[in-house]
Order: sequence, then C-alpha cells, then structure tokens
Amino acid sequence: MNFPKWSKSRLLLLSLAIALGIGTLVLWQLHESRKAIWLRAEAANTNLLFTVSQVLQHTLEGVDHSIRHSVAMMEKAAHGSGGEPFLDALDDSLLFAAANRPGLGVQLVLDERGGVLRASESLPSNDWDFSDRDYFRVHQERADAGFVIGAPFISRRDGQASVAMSRRWNHADGAFGGVVVQTLKLSMLHDLFSSFELGPDSGINVILSNGDVVVRFPYTGRHVGSSLSGTENFERALRDGQGSFMGVAAIDKVERLYVFRSLEGFPVFVNVAQSRHAILGGWERNAVWLAGAMLALMSACVALAAAAERRLYTQRRIASRLRQAEHELRMVVDSLPVLVGYWDDRLINRMSNIAHWHWCGLTPEQMVGRHISELLPEERYRRVKPYMEATLAGEPQTFELSVPDKNGTVRDLVATYIPDRDGGRVKGLFVLVTDISERKATEMELFREKEQFRILLESIKDGVITTNPEGRILYLNPAAGAMTGWRLDEARGRRMEEVMKVEPPEGGAITSCPLREALDTRRAVKAKVEHVLVSRGGERVHIENSASPILDGQGELTGAVVVFHEVGQVRAMANRMTHLALHDALTGLPNRRRLEPVGRDALSLARSQGRGMAILYLDLDGFKQVNDEYGHAVGDELLLAVTRRLSARLRASDVMYRQGGDEFVVLMASIGAPEEAERLAIRLIESCRTPVSVEGKALMVTVSIGISMYPADGSDLDELIQRADRAMYAAKNDGRDGYAWTGRPPKGLPDGPAA
Repeated sequence: MNFPKWSKSRLLLLSLAIALGIGTLVLWQLHESRKAIWLRAEAANTNLLFTVSQVLQHTLEGVDHSIRHSVAMMEKAAHGSGGEPFLDALDDSLLFAAANRPGLGVQLVLDERGGVLRASESLPSNDWDFSDRDYFRVHQERADAGFVIGAPFISRRDGQASVAMSRRWNHADGAFGGVVVQTLKLSMLHDLFSSFELGPDSGINVILSNGDVVVRFPYTGRHVGSSLSGTENFERALRDGQGSFMGVAAIDKVERLYVFRSLEGFPVFVNVAQSRHAILGGWERNAVWLAGAMLALMSACVALAAAAERRLYTQRRIASRLRQAEHELRMVVDSLPVLVGYWDDRLINRMSNIAHWHWCGLTPEQMVGRHISELLPEERYRRVKPYMEATLAGEPQTFELSVPDKNGTVRDLVATYIPDRDGGRVKGLFVLVTDISERKATEMELFREKEQFRILLESIKDGVITTNPEGRILYLNPAAGAMTGWRLDEARGRRMEEVMKVEPPEGGAITSCPLREALDTRRAVKAKVEHVLVSRGGERVHIENSASPILDGQGELTGAVVVFHEVGQVRAMANRMTHLALHDALTGLPNRRRLEPVGRDALSLARSQGRGMAILYLDLDGFKQVNDEYGHAVGDELLLAVTRRLSARLRASDVMYRQGGDEFVVLMASIGAPEEAERLAIRLIESCRTPVSVEGKALMVTVSIGISMYPADGSDLDELIQRADRAMYAAKNDGRDGYAWTGRPPKGLPDGPAA
C-alpha cells in the first residue's frame, strides 16, 4: 500500500516524536534513577557512619574512663603521700580496675622520665623508656593536653599494630608526674569493620585530627600512620566537622563519596568512603545500554515495547538492589547485642531494632509512630523522661537501671542517650541500651567467692601470708598475725623478712628462704629444716614453713603464698640432729654431705631448663698463719666473721657449703651466662679485703677462687668440683687474692693487698 507523501511525513514526524518522547523519558528516568541511587547510597553510608562512630565513641569513652580512673588513683595516692613514696601502698587491682576490656592492650603508668611505674600486665624484664613517644612529649610540654591519641605504632610486646591513648597525671604540687597510657589493638577495629560490605575501592577510615591515619578498612595497612594533613579532602572535613562530599583520594586518586563526622570529645574523624564506581557502576552500565536502545528506537519504533520492557526490568533490578542494601543495613542494626532506637523531639519512635522484641516483647512495627508513654509502664516512663528531656536539651545522658524483660526476669541495663543535632537544633535522640546483667552477676559471684576464701583463711590455725612478686605482703590471716605479732593493716606493703623473721635453730642467718626460692624458681618449696620464728614481741617458736608461687591464667607470676605452723620441741630436736648431720657445727653452713644431693638436683634442673650452673671453690689465703700464731679460738672467730661477709654477698638462690678447714664451695644454680659467676667471684674477693677485728687484733685474710661451669667444664658434679679446685690452686699460684676459670689464665683484681 502506498501512502500519500504527507501521510508518510506525518508518520515520520510521529515516529520521531515518539522516539524523541521515549528518548526524553529515558533520559529523565536515567537522571532520576541516578539521583535516587546516589541519595540512597548517601543515606545508607550516613546510617553506617552513625553506627560505626557510636560504637567507636563508646569504645573511646570506655578507654578514657579507664585512663581517668588510673589518673585519679595515681593523683589521689600522690596527693595523700605527703611527699613520701606512695606507690608501695597502691594496689594494682584497684589501679587498673577499669582497664580490663576486650581488645585493649596493656595499660602503663609512666613516670616523669618515661619509665614504667606500673603495668596492667607483666612486662619483660628489660627496662622500658617511653620518653620519645609523641604523646609523652605532648603531656610533658602541655599541662592542658587532656586526652591524647598518639600516632599508630607496632607494639614491641606482641608485634601488633596499636594506637596509644593517654592522659597526664600530676604530683600534689601540680608538677608533671607522668602519663597513664592505654594501648588499643587496631585488629579490634578491623574485626568490627569486617562485617560491612561496601564494594570495590570503598572503605571505612579512622583519622586523627592531626591527619594521621589510624585504620583504613579493608585496605592494606601500609598507609596506617601516614598523614593526610594538608590534603584537600582532609582540610574540608576538618573545617566542616560533619557532612558529605565528593572528592578524589590523595592516596590512590580514586573518586569517592565521603560521609564523615568527628567524634564528640575526641580528636578523631570517621568517614565512610564509597567509590563513585561502586555506587554508580551498575547505573552507568544500564545508562549505556538504555542510550543505545534509545538510538535504536529513534530509528525503529518497532523496538519500543522491547526497550520499554528492558527499561522496566532495569528499574526493578535497581530497586531490588536498593531494597537489599536496606535489608543488609537493617541486619547490621538488628545483629547488635543492644537496644537501638531513635525518638524525635516529640518523643515519637521513628526507628527501633529487633532487640526490642527479645527484651520487651515489642516489634519495630509496633513501636514506630507511637509516643514513649504508650510503650513504657508509667513508673518507668517517669524515670527515663528527665534523661530524655536533658538529651533533647543537648546533653548526652548515661545511666543504669534495672527493669523486667518480657519474661519477668529483672535485667541490669546501661542506657545511653545521644542528641541528634541539626545545626543548633536537636531533632531527636538516639538510644543505646546494653544488658550488663551477666557482668553484675559475675561481680557478685566473685565477691561471694572472695568472702568464702577470707572466712576459710581466718578459721584455720596455720599461718598464711600472701605477697606480690617482689615479696611484699598483701595479706596475712589471723593465725599468722598472732604468731608474728603484726596486724594486717600494719604488715601490708612491708617486706616479708621484716614481718616474718626466722632463724636457724642454732642461730645466725638462714641460708635459704622458701619464699624467695619459690618466687625465683616458680616452684613449690618446703623448708628443708624447721626454723625459729621470732615474733614482733620477741617470742620464739619452732615452725615448719613452705611457699608456693601464684601464677595467673597465662602462667605469669603474680605473687606467692607462705604457710607455716608451730612444731613440738621433741620434733624440733630430732630435726635439729638431722640438721647437724648435714651442716657445719661452727659456721652453720651446709657441709659437703649436703652439697652432693643438692648439687645433683641443680644439675638436673639446669639440663631441663637449658641453662648453666657454676661451682666456685674458695680457699682463704693466710688463715693457717693466723690459726698457728693466735690459736684456734681466734681462728674460729675469724672464720665466722669471714663466713658472714661471704654469705652477705651471695644472691638469694646461691648456697655456700663448708668443705672443711678454710675451704668453701658456692653453688650457683640456673644461671644464664658465665659473667654472673665472674661478678660473684669479684664481690667475694672484695668482701675479704677489709681487716677483721678479733679480740682487739686487726686480722687480714684474702680469698682465692676457682670457677667451673656446667656444661662447658663438665656434666658431673664431682668433675665440676675437681676442676674448680684445680682452678683455685692456679689462682693461688698466680699470687692469691684473685680468681681463675678452669683452663684459663688466672685474673687478679687491682688494688688488692699483697699476698
């Protein structure tokens, strides 16, 4: 069929008009769908930012509370000390009572030189110096620095990336006393952020107000600690404080939508950065396709139906993705183990999570649009109303309350109300409610267990004393107080030797202390002979005592416990006879018979621990001449005086044995390096260089020492003693008053007396 020309023109114009109309409609739809996608992405990121920032705000507030608590404890102790040392009386369990939170590292109390005064966890034995840390210098130079967050760093203790948060503490006169610093492992934040799906080239960033990057998720950690100060994006966020904008990242040059806000009361910015491609990638692909379809429709209107269907399908797919994004955000809020809600300035509920159903029996649908007075019992409404009104006035609120849940079980809760500010106006408030019932129950259970333990200790007849790792008393029960003559309030903080004074039955100084041995070896120790306990009033009783170390769940030493009780005179005499068989009658030192089993045990311990053991063989130079010239009585007095000097130079774990005459053996168990034995030999030689006054005579003897070392010089006790004996004679032949190692040239000490 042939159509008139005008008819064809009209059909062409109509087709073009339809095509142009379709094209215009498609372009408008693309614009609107892009706008909708962008607005939804911005809203979703804003909601995500709020959730992340509130959890981070809560975490930082908890850390600051812990630091403030420790600062208050330090300043209270310092201000009440009157200038006297105050740390001895400061209990770590009180000082760090608020420092035990998941994800936190060690909390340190530093002095004004950057040294560690106290730590919430045990540190390696080497000295620590934090005076070069940025936060320490800030507090040292500025008394008003407040809460300071330092640059991220790699922990020297566990190799984990961490950030340090700190506050300054002052002495009573206001002078700089030091810093309380709490470390936060960045892995905790990484674990938190890992629950969010943002798409490629997108992430969550935590940045200090000076521009230092703390956390970038999910990117690699190579930019953590770098500074964004001076970049256009950071300066804009610093200027505005809160909001959103499009910008090109300074680090990787990717264009992103940034939604950001600063944390109230902390020098921290949080932003959710989503790449333009992640937001509009799907839309751009659809736009290209629809543009091609539009051109095809302009040349062939027959494709109108197919193009319209395809366009509708695309719209449905975009809407489905947006609904999925909303669903995922709702899942995040509903998965939080806290009540989350939003109330407008008329106290009408606008949002709540599913936790309200589990706790209160109300679904989010039942709550939205209703006034709080309709949802709470009247008494509870009257209780929370003042807090809500204060929050709507712009003041955040946190308080505790106990309420029954939907099953009637009373729960202990902590409620936090946060104002939602829009410029100078508060539009509403966010509500976060956390269940602390288990924590309260645990605290009560711990209190009951502590009371039961206290009652048990107060009812037994054995004396019980507990100490810290330094051997200072933390507790003694009534039986121990009665036997020592000390009250708990008088004894707490004192050295064990000051309160529990013990002597060998024959008098003189004790050669081994179960408490010190238990602290050094981390093994239970029982006194090898009974001791005599000398009370504060001078009463003397024979006792048996033992000591055991106290280890925490990680095997770290936290102290020791000493248990002792009185023994009868007959048993004490029997033990006295046993003691005399194994000890020298004149000096009270263990004899060679006692050396054999102890030395073999020490060798076994050194083998099992992979450590060394040293034998020092001592011989007094010039003693025979004194004995021959002045008689045995004077010689015995001289020998006793020299023995006391030598014993005073030993470590707590060292034991000296008398071999006979003027010869002695010192056993150094479990040592790490030969230099330890060499330093002890020097101390022993120097101790004998001062004349001894006996019956008005100034008598002088020196000492020659031979040293052998397990495993370098032998693996058998007799072999080590023989080698040390030969080394001692080498020292004597070299001029005396010196020491020699097995198989090495002797070493004399400078400024010694003539041989």
